Amino acid sequence: MALKDFKILFDNPWSTYYSGQTVTGRILLLLDRPKKLRGINVKAKGVANTCWSSDKQELNNEGRYENETQTVTGHEEYFNIQYYVLGSFAGSEIELPAGEHKYQFSVTLPPDLPSSFESDFGHVRYTVKAILDRPWKFDQETKVAFTVVSSFDLNQEPKASEPIQEEMSKTFCCLCCGSQPLTVKVSIPIRGYVPGQRIPIRVNLENHSNVVVDTMKFILLKMVTFHADTPRTESKSEELVVVEIAKGPVRAGDNAMYEQELEVPPLPPSNLSNCRIIDLEYNLKMEACVSGWYHRNLKKNILVFIGTVPLLNYQGSTVGYPSISPSAPKAPSSSEAHILPPLQPMAHLYPSLPPPSYEDSVYSVKSLRERDESEYIFGLRSHFAPKYPVYTFTPQQ
Repeated sequence: MALKDFKILFDNPWSTYYSGQTVTGRILLLLDRPKKLRGINVKAKGVANTCWSSDKQELNNEGRYENETQTVTGHEEYFNIQYYVLGSFAGSEIELPAGEHKYQFSVTLPPDLPSSFESDFGHVRYTVKAILDRPWKFDQETKVAFTVVSSFDLNQEPKASEPIQEEMSKTFCCLCCGSQPLTVKVSIPIRGYVPGQRIPIRVNLENHSNVVVDTMKFILLKMVTFHADTPRTESKSEELVVVEIAKGPVRAGDNAMYEQELEVPPLPPSNLSNCRIIDLEYNLKMEACVSGWYHRNLKKNILVFIGTVPLLNYQGSTVGYPSISPSAPKAPSSSEAHILPPLQPMAHLYPSLPPPSYEDSVYSVKSLRERDESEYIFGLRSHFAPKYPVYTFTPQQ
């Protein structure tokens, strides 16, 4: 086999870009003997896809309804850029000698792209593919994914700075008798956060009821709605637990006041702006889990925002919450130290804000293969997790 290695390397070690920025890198070929080809073609594209199996009742020839399983899909294409870095489709045959060969490529991203997103039922994905165009033989290809982040400045979202004050109450019945209420009051200083930031939650639980509260849970949820239009229009919703904290128990007749913090992991920003087939929002679910199989838990969802730029006017002035400010980002490895992380489009608006680091999402994909692709593409089975901006916050006296 002449081709020993074939891969794409990005100049940016984070492989993360913002809309409108330029993606640059190099294509590396390692040959153990001369190889003939027509050229090397680079293809960069950004797409969103949704796909799931759905049951539908169909009327058969006997006039009875039968369940039929169909695969429904949705698709959007944001860009598809293709050009040759060596040779051309109509050019003459080229023979590359044995050894290592490198070719630079450059692709400028369109503005207003949605953020990269990976899930079981859909994704927003950006890839670069290099193709060895070989006359009279099947092409050889390598493929790699990169992350695009759509900036979501929490300072531009009016609701992000709103404080949250929520109260929920419930009574429990036992035979013909009703209990005194279980009341939970929750206070959160703001509604908008960025990955790396901690959501401070103050809880006042008054259990005047006759049941035990086993645990009081706070769960950050990713609420996703997928849309399909082929062969029919359909939507599917998914609720994913991102991170959860809990505390308890609180006995019947007891009260509890305490504070907890929930750290936001690397996540795509809210909304997935400019994507029409995937909707994304985040909820903070509070749930008082009570004992007794016949008693229902007390629960409520609260809308929160996950952004890429933190609220700069939030200094933790609320009593009981420490002041916080962003510190320097996590440093790359020594081999990457001379390369700056990608600059956010609005960085000039906040010159005192240190840049974030870029960290892998907990949601990833095991294969980059698309339905019409061969299984023998280099890099196709590479694990890929989008990287999102993460800030480091330090307490101040």
